[in-house]
Amino acid sequence: MAYAMFLNDVWGGEYSTIAPRKLKQTVANFAPQFNNCYQHDSQEFCSFLMDGLHEDLNRVIEKPYVEDMEGAGLRDEVVAMETWKRHLLRHDSVVVDDCQGMHRSHLTCPDCGHESLKFDVYSTISLPVLDSEGPLSDCLKQFTSMEQLDEENAWFCSKCKKHVCAKKLITLWSTPDILILHLKRFKFNTCNKNGRLLRSKVEHKVNFPVDGLDMSPFMVGPVDKDAPPVYTLFGVSEHQGKTANSGHYTATVRNSADGKWYRFNDSHVGITSSDASITGGAYVLFYQRSKGKSRWGGMENVIKAHENGTSQEDDSVMYMDGFQEVVYKSKKKGKKAETW
Repeated sequence: MAYAMFLNDVWGGEYSTIAPRKLKQTVANFAPQFNNCYQHDSQEFCSFLMDGLHEDLNRVIEKPYVEDMEGAGLRDEVVAMETWKRHLLRHDSVVVDDCQGMHRSHLTCPDCGHESLKFDVYSTISLPVLDSEGPLSDCLKQFTSMEQLDEENAWFCSKCKKHVCAKKLITLWSTPDILILHLKRFKFNTCNKNGRLLRSKVEHKVNFPVDGLDMSPFMVGPVDKDAPPVYTLFGVSEHQGKTANSGHYTATVRNSADGKWYRFNDSHVGITSSDASITGGAYVLFYQRSKGKSRWGGMENVIKAHENGTSQEDDSVMYMDGFQEVVYKSKKKGKKAETW
């Protein structure tokens, strides 16, 4: 209700400025960390607000127990569909419809070669910021590159029965109509003298496109030709300052009614350009699919096609996920499915 009242005040035309105290207090009632006058991370607040809206609008009343789907040795399409179906058993709202996608997580034990393959649902993609100025595509390439986990993030290998520094590869399977990209500007470093954690900020500019952000090079899932993964920017949350707990937040936003760009700085609002948001302070980027709509990041059409028997599957499908080439043979009548 507080969010609905906030939207009504924003678009009602009655006020020139709004202090959303009711919305902030409502959020603080559920998240005590926001029940103060300190500055908080805008990405964390956005994520919590979206989670709260999702729960209030969730069409699922009674949530069943659902186990995670382990997909090693199975076709990606099968694992993706089953993971999403299980997700819908507990989560079904407009936030799920428009703001959630899936990524594919592949872990390999460096000692025994045991693999784990899972699909995870996301609302925000957190991207590493490189140590020099560069394009957004470099951040996306880094996000989808193979990495070796360190000891602090070691993975438990169920075959070796121990924690190992596994090889990890994350690739995007689907992207939602509303795509939120979080630039990870804040880092934690250990002080050599006393071992304390020090938080620092990477302030290099990331050059992100206003129009025509094409996510297809970073995806391994199916692409809907009627709603391709090409996006248009409509908002940027910006941070000025050295730490997440200090400084100042502003926003540059495109008005959907008149198409103009505005800069919001506390109670001051002025017309600006989209390029004005491309600074070293850009922190959270908000994109919208440029053409068409694709519910559940396209998974609705995939599931319908599969259930109707109209999905197009080759006799053999080859995937290259960064570790090895794997060929899956589809099951034939009278023959047992083969996997190499």
